[in-house]
Amino acid sequence: MVPELRALIEIQQIDVVIREIETANLILNKQLEREKEEIAKKKIALQKIVERKDVLQKDLRHNERMLQQIEQNMEGFEKKIYQVKSQKELEAVDHEIAKARKEKSSMEDILLTLILEIEEISKTSFEQEKELKKETEDFNCRSQKIESNININIQKLSETNAKKQEIITTIEPSLLANYERLREGRNNLAVVQVEGGMCSGCFIALPPQQINEIKMSNSIIRCNSCARMLYWKE
Repeated sequence: MVPELRALIEIQQIDVVIREIETANLILNKQLEREKEEIAKKKIALQKIVERKDVLQKDLRHNERMLQQIEQNMEGFEKKIYQVKSQKELEAVDHEIAKARKEKSSMEDILLTLILEIEEISKTSFEQEKELKKETEDFNCRSQKIESNININIQKLSETNAKKQEIITTIEPSLLANYERLREGRNNLAVVQVEGGMCSGCFIALPPQQINEIKMSNSIIRCNSCARMLYWKE
């Protein structure tokens, strides 16, 4: 076999490994990013619940102050009953008391609704916070393993590329450039074996004379159909 063809076969095997490592790291990085996004979304959702709870608590305090003011007004009106001097004044005070009682009843309903909603949202936030904490801890464990695997792959990639560079120095530059063009356009396969009288790249039958030339290994023979470099397994 032509020495440069043997070197190209070895480089191609290395390129296959390189692609596998790069693909593995791509998958791992996407997995890591996807899980980070899920955690981030849940944090945002929890933050919105907490913010809503804060708003409700502020409303509750505001309405409690309003209720207190209404009750103070009622006390004042009730004291006025003993100070009125005419029926008209009495009716006016009674009207204010009735109005205040109605406002008090309405405010108490509002407060009750707020209290129940705060209790419900507090329960929800507690459960989600607990769940998020567990999921974050699990994610941190998984991410450490994923990042460790990514770093291992990066090291393998560096070592594999170094090995490829050593072999590249033995190949004529124009032949190497042709190999790279073929590999990029032929699904990472620029050099293929002859199997069953066919090119194992495009599966087109080869002429007997061409097969004999490939067996002799005196030069690099290309497939007439896909232009891949052909070799005979010795």
